[in-house]
Amino acid sequence: MSEPDSSIPSPAALGVSVQAHAEIVRWLTEATYAELGPGLRALVGRAVEGDAEARAELADAFVGPLPIGTGGRRGAVGPGPNRVNAVVMRETAQGLVAAMRAEGVPMRVAIAFDTRRDSQEFGHVVARQLATNDVEVLLIDAARPTPQLSFTVRARACGAGIVISASHNPPGDNGIKIYGPDGAQVLGARDRALMDAIGRAMAAPLPAIDESKADRITRLPLPEVDEAYHAFVRAQGVAPLDRLRRSGFSVVFTPLHGVGHTAVVPALADTGVTVHLVDRQCDPDGGNFSTVESANPEAPASMDLGRVLADERGVPLVIATDPDADRLGALARNRDGQLEFVDGNRMAVIMLDHVLRHAPRPSNGFILTTIVTTRLVSTMARAAGIEVIDDLLVGFKHHAGMMAERPQDTVIFGCEESHGFMRGDHVHDKDGAVAARLLVEAAAMAHADGQTVFDVLERVWREHGYHRERTENLYAYGAAGREAIAGLMAELRQRPPSSLGGLSVVGVEDRLVPRHTGSPTRDLPGNVLMYELEGELDGRRARCRLTVRPSGTEPKAKVYALAGSDGEPSADALAAASERIDRIVDTVLADARARAEAIMAPMLGT
Repeated sequence: MSEPDSSIPSPAALGVSVQAHAEIVRWLTEATYAELGPGLRALVGRAVEGDAEARAELADAFVGPLPIGTGGRRGAVGPGPNRVNAVVMRETAQGLVAAMRAEGVPMRVAIAFDTRRDSQEFGHVVARQLATNDVEVLLIDAARPTPQLSFTVRARACGAGIVISASHNPPGDNGIKIYGPDGAQVLGARDRALMDAIGRAMAAPLPAIDESKADRITRLPLPEVDEAYHAFVRAQGVAPLDRLRRSGFSVVFTPLHGVGHTAVVPALADTGVTVHLVDRQCDPDGGNFSTVESANPEAPASMDLGRVLADERGVPLVIATDPDADRLGALARNRDGQLEFVDGNRMAVIMLDHVLRHAPRPSNGFILTTIVTTRLVSTMARAAGIEVIDDLLVGFKHHAGMMAERPQDTVIFGCEESHGFMRGDHVHDKDGAVAARLLVEAAAMAHADGQTVFDVLERVWREHGYHRERTENLYAYGAAGREAIAGLMAELRQRPPSSLGGLSVVGVEDRLVPRHTGSPTRDLPGNVLMYELEGELDGRRARCRLTVRPSGTEPKAKVYALAGSDGEPSADALAAASERIDRIVDTVLADARARAEAIMAPMLGT
């Protein structure tokens, strides 16, 4: 460590700990961090003047390293080891090099980035750090979807892939996601080896970038990489093209200032469906996402501009992808002609029903879903005689893990509740363009029959039972937030509830406890607690599943409630079931949220 610089104010003057101050000194004096010096000095100056916001930023930015998780790192952009910046990107790339060499995979890495303010710059600096280490770099040098990176890794026989993106996080965030040679986010032993390698890279001197090795970076021809991926996406469609083209269907689409239009528009090109673009949100907007509060298609408000355009033009469906185009959101017209939000679970049911009705069923096909996704997916799959694996942990890396275990089999459909969907074998991740193709097809086919997607849902519910799912997000920021979320999980393990929402806890599954299914992916441990609840409501048996887990990408704990009924043969029976199931879910979730907040409050000082 460098000798303290007397020109740097003391810990007390900055309002930070001695440990944080030592890191600030290092970042202001060592050559590795020189390019971040001006911004850091400005922040230090504000802190000396007593700016509370600057002091809080310094304290958090210099307390430990940015966490490594979910196949990479994500957080606010700025100077400091607990922020996303060029140095943290380079350290992560340096760790990847060591992990690849240890594993013996091809020393070839594909890189993609999205439309965020710093994404292209970070993509280039990561490429240069890899090239410095004699890695062959294949750079997609224009903003493109995350699933296209997954496709490219496999198509180009790469040893790894990198995406620079923070998905739907706030505009001030960015991140780096790392993919293995199978085109999936790293999982299990590969994930642990990568995290260890990144940790070692952070503790060692960072090799300076050698610009003489820039010839190891190849900028891939965009028409070539685009067309191969777009052809794959179109091939996941299952509806007869002649019926689609005669349907007269139209859709409004917005990429929410991201990259989705580069894939979704080509994905629909052969369907005959008219696509109305929200032009303002096709503009990258400098990564500011200025027309939305959140560029997350899981939030109905993100599609407000799409709603306006759809109402102006009488369009029955609005779809949106998040900034890196791996998730899909939707509004669809109901029987009253009003646009209504369709959540991720219900989109999954609509798409799966469409696939089951129109796609061939290969003998080696299977369906993949997670422990927090609607159980209606499993019911539908089994009723169709198709194998379903429905005990996967959250995250499509687990879907990909099952695909790697069973390379001879094919994915008929895959989903998770947070608006992620997949089909086919060449993208080992969720894919917003594939989802758009399937949902638009399903809606167009219903439209051709004089129906809406809500009519499709009602038909499925009457056959397989009404189901309802809700999720609550308990946000907790900074170091105190991380401690509060960890404390919540510890408290629930040590003193599990005996009842929730008036229903008794009849079963508890802790996914940190070793499992023995024989599948390495299904047996992976996860910081997840599941409660099976039973009791009586209005004289009838009531069942619900409640699940609690920390988010792997955002500062929050997530609480899920899922309940369902058996088949409902009449409209009256369906109406009664929906009222009963909705009440069960709402009551259980409200009780669980209140209990969780009470546990977390002392640790958050609230």
